[in-house]
Amino acid sequence: MKRPLLLLLILSLLSACSSIGLAYRNLDWLIPWRLNDYLTLTSEQKAWLKPRIQAHLAWHCSTELPHTLGLLEHARTLLAQPEGASPEQFGEQLAEFDAAVKRIAVQITPTAIELLQGLNPKQVAELRAAIDEDDQEDRQDFLEPELAVQITERAERMEERLRPWFGRLSEAQRARILQWSTGLGEQNRIWLENRQQWQRAFSKTLDARKGADFSERMTRLLQEREAFYTDAYRTAYPKTRAALATLFSDLLGSADAKQRERLDHRLRDLHRDLAAQACSTG
Repeated sequence: MKRPLLLLLILSLLSACSSIGLAYRNLDWLIPWRLNDYLTLTSEQKAWLKPRIQAHLAWHCSTELPHTLGLLEHARTLLAQPEGASPEQFGEQLAEFDAAVKRIAVQITPTAIELLQGLNPKQVAELRAAIDEDDQEDRQDFLEPELAVQITERAERMEERLRPWFGRLSEAQRARILQWSTGLGEQNRIWLENRQQWQRAFSKTLDARKGADFSERMTRLLQEREAFYTDAYRTAYPKTRAALATLFSDLLGSADAKQRERLDHRLRDLHRDLAAQACSTG
């Protein structure tokens, strides 16, 4: 799927969400709701899934949330540096994010495998249709426009994501974002082709869900996604991450006092909101 559902919290930290505490408290409701976009679960499947979701969320709150709070604290430390943060420091932050995603993937794999193994043919067809619909929409949005339009729209999306954090962006900052987007070139095509390669492997494995090696194959799909990268994506990935880290470093370095204050305020509020969460025992 486009968004592993239990990663909602981490992804929200990179978005303009201003109600992260509310979202976090309601993940046990949001996850099944989003799952319904892909397939219709039976009442028995819903009853089976509910306590497992609650256990995963309890694990995340007690084990992963402290890591997230540490990342927010470190981000404020970087923000306070007069010289700003280097691309290497932002690269380390992105690596921490990758590590968190992998830990969550490992945690939810047994539940995902058991759920997928129990799908009936109608549910598998429904899941495939939803994935195909996502792909078609993304091709229309991100690949069918001419490359120049893709570049402009990518820059606009980045500006939209950053505006809640920086406020009004300067012309120099907007030009830097456009430069970053231009440098990515045909990244939209590389990203979509890579995702489709993983989806083909996922679909093939799903067809063999009654086989003895299904658990092993699906574990690799969920926990070792890099093993299924296309050659183009494998080459592009470290370059795109380095470009993103450099962009963030440059934008922070060019931020004025008002923008830095806004950034610090949002990071402080996020930390306070998440730190206030009470973890259940699962």
